[in-house]
Amino acid sequence: MNRSQSQNNLAMTIVLISGAMLFATLFMGYAIYRTSAPTWPPMGSTKVSLGLPFLATLTILLSSWFCHRVQLAVKVENFARASMELNMTLGLGFVFLFIQSSLWFHMKNVGLYTSSGIFASILYAYTWIHAVHVVLGLFSLIWLRVVLRPSNARILQKTINVERFWHFLGIVWIIMFLTLFVL
Repeated sequence: MNRSQSQNNLAMTIVLISGAMLFATLFMGYAIYRTSAPTWPPMGSTKVSLGLPFLATLTILLSSWFCHRVQLAVKVENFARASMELNMTLGLGFVFLFIQSSLWFHMKNVGLYTSSGIFASILYAYTWIHAVHVVLGLFSLIWLRVVLRPSNARILQKTINVERFWHFLGIVWIIMFLTLFVL
């Protein structure tokens, strides 16, 4: 591994640690609020159905699987397959965002607004923050799509770093799904 690749790995590691700290702080705040609430969801708040969050979870897991397949294809220099897998990853990433926006509309339709109290504010804030990171991940995937070609000497390392970020977003969503919607 050359110096540039080491620096790229270090930069991605710092990004992932920073993101993990952000989401860990959010989850700790949520845990404090949740454990101190006498009832759940709080009085006057509607519990969000699991349908859309579950569908979003399946979508991001499948997208993460295709993203891993991109790296496997790049390792064996099968760029046609890598391109196809990357298109699937991107498509499912956009489907995930569509499901997220559908979830926000559903929340509004059942009377959960950011002004409805801390319960609704938490749901919106966490899903918005995650969605912003997904958009950044989609930009990274689009960038990878542009640079994905055999003549690119460091394409494997770039693919690995983008994949790490995309998997991180999937892990964060699974934790959000379990803590915000299931428990």
